[in-house]
Amino acid sequence: MTHADLDLDDALIQAMQDELDRILMNEVCESLKVDKGLGQVSKKELDLECDKRKNSVLRILNTSVRTQRLYFVLRSIFMGLISALITFSAILYLGTINFIQAFFLGIFVFVFSLVFTRLFDEPIVSVSMKIIRFLEKHNRLRSIILKTF
Repeated sequence: MTHADLDLDDALIQAMQDELDRILMNEVCESLKVDKGLGQVSKKELDLECDKRKNSVLRILNTSVRTQRLYFVLRSIFMGLISALITFSAILYLGTINFIQAFFLGIFVFVFSLVFTRLFDEPIVSVSMKIIRFLEKHNRLRSIILKTF
């Protein structure tokens, strides 16, 4: 993955990038210069190694952001489907509901779907990671999904 493959136009990544650059320059690059010694290795080689390490950290950050967003999308979809199913079942059973019943049903359905999706948190994360791996090969589809939702 090259520097151009990173979603540098992403607002979340841009917000973290300045702080990350400062930390990497102070911590990683300076320790690299001390470890390798300025006399043994040229400045150009040190800068290349520093850039390579910064790009590695940015790739990890980029993957983390994608996974978090996809997790949120998947969990929201599951919560919506569970809520719709419970609401549909309640209306089918009761026939009709008034505003007060709908209000309390909505609160119950939201809490139930939240708890239900938290119980199945590990499978949702697993599915998110599988989808991320699939989307690595399909840049256009990945872009549409992650930018639309």
